[in-house]
Amino acid sequence: MTLRTSTLAALVLATAPALAATAGPQDGATHPYETDDLRVPSFRTGGSCVIRNVTIHSAVEPPRVADLLVQDGDVAAIGEVGPLAGVREIDGDGLHLAPGVVDNHSHMAIERGINEGTLSITADVDISDSVDADDVAIWRALAGGCTTARLLHGSANAIGGRHEVIKLKWGRTADELRFPGAPEGVKFALGENPKRSNFRGGARFPDTRMGVEAIFHRAFTRAREYADEWAAYDDAVAAGADPVPPRRDLRLEALAGILSGDVQVHSHCYVASEILMLMRVAEAHGFRVRTFQHVLEGYKVAAEMAAHGAGGSTFGDWWAYKWEAYDAIPQNAALMDEAGVLSSVNSDSDEMVRRLYGEAAKSVRYAGMDPVRALRLVTLNSAQQLGVGDRVGSIEVGKDADLVLLDGPPLSSLSRVLLTLVDGEVEFERRDAFGLDDDPPPVPELSEPAFPVTADLHDSEAGEVVALVGGTLHPITSPDVENGTLLLQGGRIVRMGADLPLPLGARVVDVTGKHVWPGMVAAYTGLGLIEIGSVRGTDDKDEIGGDQPDVRVTASIDAESAHIPVTRHNGVTRAQVAPQGGGPMMGQSCVVRLTGDTWEEMLDVDRDMLHVRYPRVANDAEKKEEGDAAEELRRRFRAARDHDRLQADAREHGTPPPPFDPRLEALAPFATGRKRVALHADNAQTILFALRFAEELELQPVLFGVREGWKVVDELARSGLECVVGPVLTLPSSRYDPYEAPYANAAVLARAGVPVAIMSRDTQNPRNLAFHAAMACAYGLPREEALRAITYYPARALGIEDRVGSLAPGKLGDVIVTDGDLLEIASPVDYVFVDGVQQSLETRQTRFHDRYRARLRRLQPATAPAGSSR
Repeated sequence: MTLRTSTLAALVLATAPALAATAGPQDGATHPYETDDLRVPSFRTGGSCVIRNVTIHSAVEPPRVADLLVQDGDVAAIGEVGPLAGVREIDGDGLHLAPGVVDNHSHMAIERGINEGTLSITADVDISDSVDADDVAIWRALAGGCTTARLLHGSANAIGGRHEVIKLKWGRTADELRFPGAPEGVKFALGENPKRSNFRGGARFPDTRMGVEAIFHRAFTRAREYADEWAAYDDAVAAGADPVPPRRDLRLEALAGILSGDVQVHSHCYVASEILMLMRVAEAHGFRVRTFQHVLEGYKVAAEMAAHGAGGSTFGDWWAYKWEAYDAIPQNAALMDEAGVLSSVNSDSDEMVRRLYGEAAKSVRYAGMDPVRALRLVTLNSAQQLGVGDRVGSIEVGKDADLVLLDGPPLSSLSRVLLTLVDGEVEFERRDAFGLDDDPPPVPELSEPAFPVTADLHDSEAGEVVALVGGTLHPITSPDVENGTLLLQGGRIVRMGADLPLPLGARVVDVTGKHVWPGMVAAYTGLGLIEIGSVRGTDDKDEIGGDQPDVRVTASIDAESAHIPVTRHNGVTRAQVAPQGGGPMMGQSCVVRLTGDTWEEMLDVDRDMLHVRYPRVANDAEKKEEGDAAEELRRRFRAARDHDRLQADAREHGTPPPPFDPRLEALAPFATGRKRVALHADNAQTILFALRFAEELELQPVLFGVREGWKVVDELARSGLECVVGPVLTLPSSRYDPYEAPYANAAVLARAGVPVAIMSRDTQNPRNLAFHAAMACAYGLPREEALRAITYYPARALGIEDRVGSLAPGKLGDVIVTDGDLLEIASPVDYVFVDGVQQSLETRQTRFHDRYRARLRRLQPATAPAGSSR
């Protein structure tokens, strides 16, 4: 018989060994850690096992509950499997089994750099020569369900080096990782990277896209000559002659392999013009591009890609980090798929590879893609692009048993990976390093005072009444209301509850089956301060110099920024806009509503906080002492307090005022505790010094960042300070930090009683705020607290909780409606109201989607769409 308990060890039969480590601090350490010994699974299968009664997400058919038999590393049977003597059994009841993720574009596990950037053509170099089997990124990727990855050369060259495809296994040699029989491929690159647009240094041809095209024509013309020379030599030898062989050239040999079809081309690219260019170059020289990588404008030429036979491997929603990425849309993968392009989603990131199931779910959210097809974006489609789809990428009899066991559906942002098997052997097993499964944070009761309501629902001059009817209301600070009604008038919520009578003439919005929430509050964003990451002319997010307390962001906000509607589209209605760099004293932030034609119309609270990046002190510093920068910071704060006292004396006693100093004038209300200081500190030692600094100077601080708060949680709890934590979607700071440390950080703090809000700290994608909270929820933060961490708690940290952050009569009408759980990536936002006014969900990205979907329909009128498009 099989046993079921709350511990992961009980997923296997009682005969299995106990977990390798217990939860919480080990061996007298002050906080949890993770060594290679703790990464060893508690049991082995020997390549054979039975997973019983599990929900199987095969990637080729809808989910179903069945047994799955693994024998000698392969999937041997799916269905009802009888008793088998000597075979390890795993109880999958209530759990979910998915194919291992296949990451099409990775740079993990590569020693000594990924770019041989000295030349424009380096097809003779090979990533297989520098595989690093000890890279902890392998382990962390396994913890996110990734089982296969293609390791790529960088994109510094028009024609770069050859790749290596690996199976992810921990504690093995480089040779044990190599994927046997995976086709050989060469990395090409187009656009800004090979022409070195954003890199300093000496000039190197090519310097333009024109030059990149010329490189290809020159290279393949010479490669054809080289191949012909060898063909002539072979013919002569076959005829009995003894000719002098041509000089062997490894670089031309690789290019000749492309022409013969023995070596595949996978090309880094972004914009439509260069995608078309490379396809035409390839066709002119008699080969095909296997995949375009990143391919953020693939949706613009999806029909042409389908006709050429090229695949597209893109990002879930990355955009605007450079000019080439400004037209990126999150519907890209779905539109290419609809056109008949073999499409996938990749990571290009040691961090994102840990959550690629969630990246696939974004195609469900933004494009209404069928969930089975969406799962293929990170499994079967990617495997097929690499030429290994007959081995991995789906759960089918005869395929390799690369399997991932989760506690929820793979596309759910609230699911965790419990076990990862590669070739039927356990390569990752989750352990509860922080003890949150058995000792979760409490959910404190919240209450708010009654807010005054002055609206008259029967007075037409008081404004239109909008009634959201039939949905589930989630007030955040009070119990949910099923089948509820929420009334908006005059910019505010005026009534809410079940079975409310509707005023005559009210505009009814039917939200039956949907969910109604307060708009999210995004702390510490760069909205309106930067448009395109690599374009300096659009970047006003940080000022030079370290002593700038008088600068403010407010008048620099571009109300026409495309980032504002993109962020609002996902349910953020209020945001703190703040300096993103510089320091220690970075400047003053403001709070804005995400609507308005000018920054003045957007402005909610000006100069709400002074942002101070506390000077970093390394955790492993030989002497745990602060440096000169911290001492200078103290001196400036004390000088501001003295300046403020002298000004007060002058007003009260008529004494001469101190000389005017704009910096001290601006700093004074923060240095004297009249206004809040946003104190930024991430690593443990810096947090401790920042706490001491705030206490010594009697400031009114809010801590921001706090990425290693879990290491000093007791000190944070004693301080009583509010913490705005983030990003959650990031990597651990150290090789020896538990893999889930950034995910569990908020829960560890909340369990100790630390008030926690969550921020994304993502210049391009503050829209993903809910997804950061979802990951914190998956790893221990109670759902109620995760929702509060992106609504009420950040509003409280910013001092605006009396107006926004929850649903209550009298509060401002910042309201959003979702088709599903706010924390689920796959749940789209259907309505957004700011100050009671319904906002358009149209964005730069939706306009591109609609335009190029219409183009696809014109070019492929007989093609039935693969999925609906939102």
